[in-house]
Amino acid sequence: MNLPLADMSTTPFFVMPPGLLSIAAYLRQRGETVACVDLNVLNKGKNTTETAQAFEDSLKDVRPLLVGVSVMVAGQFKYAHQICRQAKQVIPNTFTVVGGAHVSQFPHDILKNCPEIDFVVLGEGEEQAHACVQYARTRRSPAVWPDGIAYRSGDGEITVLPKSRYSVGVDRLPWPAYDLLNFDDYRHDTSTWHNPYQADLSLRVPIITSRGCPNLCNFCSVAQCMGQKYRAMTAVNVVDMIQMLHDEHGVRYFAIFDANFAQDVTRVTGMCREITRRDLNIFIDLPTGLPINAAATAMIDALVEAGLIRTCISVETGDDFIRNSVMRKQVKHDEIFSVVASIRRYPQISLLTDFVIGMPEDTEESLETSCRLAAELDTDDIALSIATPYPGTELFEQCIRDKLFVEDVVRERLYDTDWYSHANLNRFYLKPYNLDLETLGAYRDRILAMREVKIAAYRQRMNTYFGAAHGRRVSQIA
Repeated sequence: MNLPLADMSTTPFFVMPPGLLSIAAYLRQRGETVACVDLNVLNKGKNTTETAQAFEDSLKDVRPLLVGVSVMVAGQFKYAHQICRQAKQVIPNTFTVVGGAHVSQFPHDILKNCPEIDFVVLGEGEEQAHACVQYARTRRSPAVWPDGIAYRSGDGEITVLPKSRYSVGVDRLPWPAYDLLNFDDYRHDTSTWHNPYQADLSLRVPIITSRGCPNLCNFCSVAQCMGQKYRAMTAVNVVDMIQMLHDEHGVRYFAIFDANFAQDVTRVTGMCREITRRDLNIFIDLPTGLPINAAATAMIDALVEAGLIRTCISVETGDDFIRNSVMRKQVKHDEIFSVVASIRRYPQISLLTDFVIGMPEDTEESLETSCRLAAELDTDDIALSIATPYPGTELFEQCIRDKLFVEDVVRERLYDTDWYSHANLNRFYLKPYNLDLETLGAYRDRILAMREVKIAAYRQRMNTYFGAAHGRRVSQIA
């Protein structure tokens, strides 16, 4: 089950859930009957009561042995808990499981406080979901539970099996079961999106072609959730999946949501050559961006030939010490300009830069440097985030240790909090060592004003290269 990213009535531009669909495909491959309910779709045109009734109707229709709910961000947990509670009320003998990046950090607290939830999956969940289904069917524990799962024993004792291994054979996993969903439910009004060729971009389908992250950024929990070892589909397998979606479902716009899509240059260029060879005529969005290094420059030409129209680079900050020694990004200052220049050779590409403000080490000097760099870079938009200490990260532990949180934090209740989100630009979660929040807010406003200037320049650039009808606002659709 896929949940809205925010309030159930206001989630815009939602996409198909590839992670859930991957688990569905894995279960189906093993003979299970699977259904996928997306509350983003179910909620369309309904109030909360009507959505709850529609979900109840779907439960009565399917009568599942097991209800699985994806919880990727903190704000989704209250909905997940509500869904599990409702599932138990409608079908008392059903079992419930939650998984995703957020709940992977709090398995014990969730099982201790939420009797409506039977299992918590930590990290990737194909094998774990299958074990849960088998338990739901037989009411007997397997001889050996897979790691990366938390459950209650018959006497109520909670067992948490930490994640110690990850699926090495990503290329052997079945493609996500996209056919379980109605593609038309995921069409949106994209008239304000970057669209240099004025193509039909109303259906933007997400794909994930690799897992794991070898990087050790101090603010990110991807490696902890999905493993440090980089594991990827082969180039041909990726393009076969793209061609299936293109030929069978008419998909032309693909968003690649890998944490590190460009980790393997040979794989990426091979994929691009295969797309070009097959003359698929598709469009590619890289919302998680390209690396800032020489490898990115080597890939640009091939990506553009394959259909790249939008990407970003994660600059994070103008301060080299914070970026490289604190965040551990290992990005050289001159490489930033080199990658931007390589991308700027192609006017059809919309380029965003990611900046983060409010790190504990930020000062007025570091923020001034960020403002100067953001202004100097020839990009179309700025994606600004507030430094957010997500549980499970080094940044979180630093904020606990040094008492940097703006509000009181109770670890045992973090599983059901909705107070942290990097996208909420009106809220600061930590106080830098040498910077007051009022000054931090002033720099936030400066960067947001700078963003509007860049968007205006972007419109003019689109007018120059593609005509007035093409000069549209670049949207935050990542």
